[in-house]
Amino acid sequence: ILLTQVATANLVLFLFNLIPAFPMDGGRVLRAVLAMIWPRARATRIAATIGQTIAILFGVLGLMGNPFLILIAVFIFLAASGEAGYVAMRARDAMISTFESLSPDQDADAAARLLLRTTQQEFPVVDGRSMLIGAVTRETLVRALAEVGGSVGVSEFMLRDIPTVPETAPLEKAFELIQARGAPMVGVTDAQDRLCGYVE
Repeated sequence: ILLTQVATANLVLFLFNLIPAFPMDGGRVLRAVLAMIWPRARATRIAATIGQTIAILFGVLGLMGNPFLILIAVFIFLAASGEAGYVAMRARDAMISTFESLSPDQDADAAARLLLRTTQQEFPVVDGRSMLIGAVTRETLVRALAEVGGSVGVSEFMLRDIPTVPETAPLEKAFELIQARGAPMVGVTDAQDRLCGYVE
């Protein structure tokens, strides 16, 4: 009898998880299918809307005498709302906008002073037009100080090819670039390609 009850419970959970209500597994499959037709952000919004609709139906059914359905409805609705909100975020919404930067003609000693004076672990390197040309991380700075000394120019040891995204780009795009390139940060630029912040 116990095995039958366990098997039944597992079957119910399996079928429940297949409901196309995002963020359940069924909802994620639905998003993957929709993403074949539309961009991922739009597919997520559609899947989240469907999930919220199903959550409302569960809530209505729950009001008819099943409090457990109401709890499930609340969970699905809030989770779907959170996921939809995440994909709606832009790079400017999560970027670090107050920061210290370095110029390529400064040296490692200047970078070290900034490291000690601030809480930053990465420093964008910008040119005279405020355009991102590289980045100095704590690790690269420590290595430069140990191997070459404090007089070495920032341009000699900074990381190059730091990716950038427009401030209106989806936040998800910035995180994808960080993962794909193994970059310590992604620069966020304004309409004139000037650095206005970064995402780490």
